[in-house]
Amino acid sequence: MRICREAGKGIGLSSRFVVFLFMAATALSTGEASRAWAQAAIGQAQPATHPVAAASRPKTESITVTGSNPVESADGVTGRAPGGGMMSEQTEAKAITTVGRDFIAKLAPITSAAQMIQFAPGTNIASSDPFGLSDQTSINVRGMNQSELGYLYDGAPIADISAYDPYTSQWGDTENYQEVQLSQGTSDINAPLVSATGGQMNIRTVDPSHAFGGLVDYSYGSHKTNRGFIRVNTGDILNTGVRGYISYSNATFGTWRGPGRGQRRHIDSKFMKEWGQGNSISFVEAYNENNQPTYAPVTAQQWRQSGNSFNYTANPFETNEAGSYWPTELGAWRSLILVAPMHFTLTRDLSLHITPYLYWGSGGSGMGQWDMPVNQYNPSTGQNENLVLPYPGLAYDDSGTQSFHGDGYYLMREYHPGITGHLDYKAGRHQTISLGAFYDYYDDAEVTNISQLGPNGDPPNIWGSYGLKFPNGYEYNLFLNYHMITQSIGLYVSDSTSWLNDRLKLNAGFKYVMMNRAGTNNYDNAVPYAVGTNYATPLPRLSGSYRIDDHNQVFFDVATNFRMPTTNSYFSGVPGNSMGIGGSVKPEFAISEELGYRHFGLYNLTINLFNYNFTNRNITTNTIVNGSSFGGVSMNAGGQTVRGADIEFGLRPWHHFSPYVSGEYLYARTDNNLPAMADNGALDYLPSAGKRAPMAPEWTTSAALSYDDSHLFGNFMYRWIGRQYSDFMDQESLPAHGQIDMTLGYRLPDMWHLKHPQIQLNMYNLASWHYRSGIQSLSNNTNPTMGVRGNMIDSSGAPAYLIASTFAMMVTATTGF
Repeated sequence: MRICREAGKGIGLSSRFVVFLFMAATALSTGEASRAWAQAAIGQAQPATHPVAAASRPKTESITVTGSNPVESADGVTGRAPGGGMMSEQTEAKAITTVGRDFIAKLAPITSAAQMIQFAPGTNIASSDPFGLSDQTSINVRGMNQSELGYLYDGAPIADISAYDPYTSQWGDTENYQEVQLSQGTSDINAPLVSATGGQMNIRTVDPSHAFGGLVDYSYGSHKTNRGFIRVNTGDILNTGVRGYISYSNATFGTWRGPGRGQRRHIDSKFMKEWGQGNSISFVEAYNENNQPTYAPVTAQQWRQSGNSFNYTANPFETNEAGSYWPTELGAWRSLILVAPMHFTLTRDLSLHITPYLYWGSGGSGMGQWDMPVNQYNPSTGQNENLVLPYPGLAYDDSGTQSFHGDGYYLMREYHPGITGHLDYKAGRHQTISLGAFYDYYDDAEVTNISQLGPNGDPPNIWGSYGLKFPNGYEYNLFLNYHMITQSIGLYVSDSTSWLNDRLKLNAGFKYVMMNRAGTNNYDNAVPYAVGTNYATPLPRLSGSYRIDDHNQVFFDVATNFRMPTTNSYFSGVPGNSMGIGGSVKPEFAISEELGYRHFGLYNLTINLFNYNFTNRNITTNTIVNGSSFGGVSMNAGGQTVRGADIEFGLRPWHHFSPYVSGEYLYARTDNNLPAMADNGALDYLPSAGKRAPMAPEWTTSAALSYDDSHLFGNFMYRWIGRQYSDFMDQESLPAHGQIDMTLGYRLPDMWHLKHPQIQLNMYNLASWHYRSGIQSLSNNTNPTMGVRGNMIDSSGAPAYLIASTFAMMVTATTGF
């Protein structure tokens, strides 16, 4: 397709500008004309995005401007999405931001789902890696951290119930994402989630095409990053009505700071069959295997002294301020996601939707080099005994004590099947009743062991498979060894009605969730050995919307949500775990209210006002153990009040340009004084009531400008995060920071068997600003503090931070076939 150089032949630039202003004034003064302006601005006739009965539309004069008509590229880009694909039109009665293929395809192919939504209003995404290959990422939405969100992959929950960590780099490949949706306020009533007090993230994968073909790309970037990807579509298979695809990718990469190399291998597939009116069965698979190096966490003092040079060592048995030899910090993980969404039209008024799913994961992470005595306590015999060393000759004398160099390792195994389903019944033209249920089973086993470093200083296995044992075969545990089974049952009903010719829509729902947890603590003869608990939580909700006209809507949403404590909250031996103080192992409960306004048309505009009230706020953070970050540690922050306002704006392509702007004001305060142990051993309380909540910046904003004329395309993006506190006493904070990213690319016409080959350049942190990007571990109080009862409470430790990558770039060549 030719590049269109002018919106209208024979019209000069100044003349076109006058025409544009005239059309803009006309569109803003007459509701229906805005559709004509939108069609003229993008140079094509499109159907109305918000349908109304044809008979009710006033007749309007048709205005046509000759221009180029974008076509879908090999990777699914249309060039027509508002805001360059960063904001699609929404009509649900709650806050939602959806990024689509037009935006996703312009990112580096290995970008994580968390980084895809980092420009949405209210999001505070902190990354330690420019390309999304590291899971040392912090996700915060409206002041709520990643453990308070729910995560769905084609309808299946994929965050572990142990710590609710999402591990977004391990899900699907970017090329297979159709859209990533963030609900900033509340989760869907039919979502099988038990952690979504702050909303949910949905990933929807692309559907297989009806024609045989595929997509292939290759990327090379900074820090010796290499990645190849190929996807093959089967097309319609004979006369079965089945079509599908399978894809494979392999990436190798180095760390941007400090020593370290990693690898990620991934297989995605999707097969589906559709028939009749609304009947379909899909089967989705995502297998991931990665070896992931770790970046050393840094405190504020360490950052001021060392900056980006605060890293693990490149040489075995060498120690520095950061601590460890880098292979002892390496993580390894295998995971499998299986989902089978099924939709059946039973009668004209009755439909059934069922989604069975399975998540399996196994692996862990290195916890650094430990130098420790050979003689240790054996819980199975009740005596101190020497560990059996594979390299006894490497043991050394440390002040008269036989010691060894060891590699601490955290191991985890997850088995997570479940099924969810609901019936939709149309009780007349203006009412739909939904009845649904889900069952979720989660089996979680976690242990920390230690192995002896070999003669060359390397750990014997990056999967932590060779933990040291005592002579009787009992494996030595560093500080953790437990097994927990969590079962959840949810029952829900919702009633949706419409009034006033479908302008007014109301939805009332009720969800009842029952949970059972039973586990054993096998660490060091811990007491109690067996733990168990039951929860039952009613969750009512109400929402509604009113369509003022074809282009304007107001909505409200009132909902209740809850979040279970992390599994390690129930067990002793977990470093930094404060959930047990004052008997505070309780689920988090939240009441949320939203009031919003939307405009559709040439531009999309959304304004939201929101309010949350929390009880037993469970904040999951990391703790630093021997210089390594240990995740999933829970803190009960008591009550909290959160309120604020969001704004989001996206323009449909005008002369191929699409701007996008979002912003948020956030008020977040801790309502209670937090329990803490005083220096004299007495239980006291930190005077935290009324303090600004941690990880809750008062202001955030993002802006982007996209361009796509079917050949030349690009993005220019900026985001800014205000200052945020890193402890509950507001004694230390992470300074405000921003980052500029950019994309440039060019698509060629079809040639030979290649469809729309293109080359793309992605640049991150264009100004190469040096800054800490996020909070990796929180502190109760960074400085010693006088408690409410008059006791001195010592510092709970210095908060640790993630460091943002300096300038990085990646070049990608892509083509369809």
